[in-house]
Order: sequence, then structure tokens, then C-alpha cells
Amino acid sequence: MTYELDSTPTDEAQPADGPQAASESNAAHDHEHEGSDEGCTTESSAAGTGAGLEESLGITIPDDHVGAFVAQAFEDVERSTEWTEAVEAVVADEARDAWRSLSTQQQVVELLTMADRYDERATELLEGIPLDRGGLDDDLRERFEEATRLRRNADVLRDGIAAGYAEGRVSDDELVAAVEDFEFDTASIAEREDALDTVANTYDLDFRPYGGTLMTEREPDEDAEEFEAW
Repeated sequence: MTYELDSTPTDEAQPADGPQAASESNAAHDHEHEGSDEGCTTESSAAGTGAGLEESLGITIPDDHVGAFVAQAFEDVERSTEWTEAVEAVVADEARDAWRSLSTQQQVVELLTMADRYDERATELLEGIPLDRGGLDDDLRERFEEATRLRRNADVLRDGIAAGYAEGRVSDDELVAAVEDFEFDTASIAEREDALDTVANTYDLDFRPYGGTLMTEREPDEDAEEFEAW
């Protein structure tokens, strides 16, 4: 059997059953979760001969390598997040016992769910910034900064999942099963990045491209970005 990493949007996925793992700030930002991030399916082949451009374009990955492939896709080369760091950032102290009662697969689904909510909210904020102004006033600049904060949080959580795999906390089977359960799809990340790129280019704003480096005159240590769950 082979796995196909699907590049097309999937149907809406519901959050996994589990504890209210997010901190108080997550509840404030994340009322809704409609949609998902990147579909890793168990279809035996890609789109058939003669399929239109709108159809799925996938890469077939052998079973023995699919876990590592997914983990690498989640990894943020700009960060070195640890699994425990990601978990502690979003799981409130009072929810730790409930969190530990979940299987590792369920924990990964929970982290993917929270990351997806951050992405959705970031895209919503960015798309709400008008593009016909001479510049950003304080309110619009605050909206942009909040969107980049949420975007950063989403990337940190997925990087934490990749670290969990590298540390041996998450097995190949657990990672693949969680991704399939959640129906993870890159479309929402691409939508977020498109919205960010549009706003940043319109108003000549600095930002760090997805997986890239922000070029400034500051020293690298000054560019460090922390997870901010508030």
C-alpha cells in the first residue's frame, strides 16, 4: 500500500474528542473549527489519466517512509521547538491530567486542531485589512501583528509535532493515523500565506516567509520569536 499526500482541500473535519486542552487564550480566539489542513490519504493511486488541472496532484510515498515525510513537512527550519514546549504552551495546568489520558495519536490531533484554528483566525484577520489605503493606522497595524502572532503559534505547534516524532514520542503509525484522522491539508496554510504576502507587499511590511528567513539589519538573536498563547 502507498500513501498519497493530497494537495486539494478536504471535507470539513471535526475536532477530536478530548480535553479542553487549549489555554484560556485559545478559547477566546478559537470559537470555531470548520475545515482542515492537509489530507494524507490511503488512496492507492493518484488522479487518473486525463484528469483536469483542478484534480489532485500527489506524491506517492512508500509506507516505510511516510511518517518521516510528514514529520519533515511539519518541521520549521527556523525553529527548534521541543514536544514538551509545544504542549506546555497550549495545555492549561488544570487540563494536564486529561491530556495525559489521551493516546499519543489523539494528542497529535489536538495539536493539529489548535494549529489549524490559529491559521484560520490569522487568515481572517489578514483578509480583513483593506488594500486601498495609503498606509496602516494603529488599529490595522495591530490586526497585522496579531495575525502574524497567530501564524507563528500555528507553526510552533506543528514544529513541536515534528520534534515529538524525532524524539521518538510519536511513532510512524501514530503520526500517520493522526494526520489521516484530522484530514490535514496544506490548502489553509497556503491561503494564510497568500493573505500575508498580499498585505505585506501592499504596505511594504517585513515578515518571515514560511520556512524562510527575514532579512533585516538586526542580529539573529533579536529576530527570535516566541510562542504567545494569549
